[in-house]
Amino acid sequence: MKSMKQLLQKPLVGVVGQGQSPLKPMPSAMDMAIIDSVFAKLRVLFPVGAPRDEDEPMHKAEWLKTLAAQGVRSREQVQNGLNRARREQGDRQFWPTPRQFATWCQPTACDLGLPAVDAAFAEAKRHYHHPDKHVWSHDLVRLAVRETGSWLFATGMEVDVRATFERNYKVLCRRFASGESFEGEIPKALPAAVSVPVRADEAKSIISNLRKHLGLKGANDEQ
Repeated sequence: MKSMKQLLQKPLVGVVGQGQSPLKPMPSAMDMAIIDSVFAKLRVLFPVGAPRDEDEPMHKAEWLKTLAAQGVRSREQVQNGLNRARREQGDRQFWPTPRQFATWCQPTACDLGLPAVDAAFAEAKRHYHHPDKHVWSHDLVRLAVRETGSWLFATGMEVDVRATFERNYKVLCRRFASGESFEGEIPKALPAAVSVPVRADEAKSIISNLRKHLGLKGANDEQ
């Protein structure tokens, strides 16, 4: 039996149908058997918003392409996605997107025996300013700190620091899981706007200038 790695090496894999362009191969029988099984199980777990029967072929084709694009290339990963769907379902009943399911297919830090994201971030906050002197719980935490940058840790709002660190840590965890080198630099993807706290005197000056510009008076202004 072929693995998902063999089946998903191209956006859509399988055999080329009669009269069909080689650039657009049809999904193989094994492709569809795997995705049929996934859809059948997800229909039980998430009954609300599942694709209509007449729309299923289009949805399944997109799921195959998305799983391949997101690096889901083994049957073990697909099974991991189903297991996570069962664990994390809670009260959720709505059908997941293919991107969401692909995320479930990726191993978490705990699955890999690495520090959980919360623990890694807490360690990073405590020791980002002297990374070479600290004995890290795992080298991936140190590398995630390096990629995030001490400047952002020191000056950014925690929500922005956490988002950037978590992204970097997850990328490194995926590299670790796939056996790739994780020493290379991670392409930056900072939030669209990073919030940096403003000193109190600067904030007062900004507010004062804004009031003057709008012709407004504060409570302490002369009448």
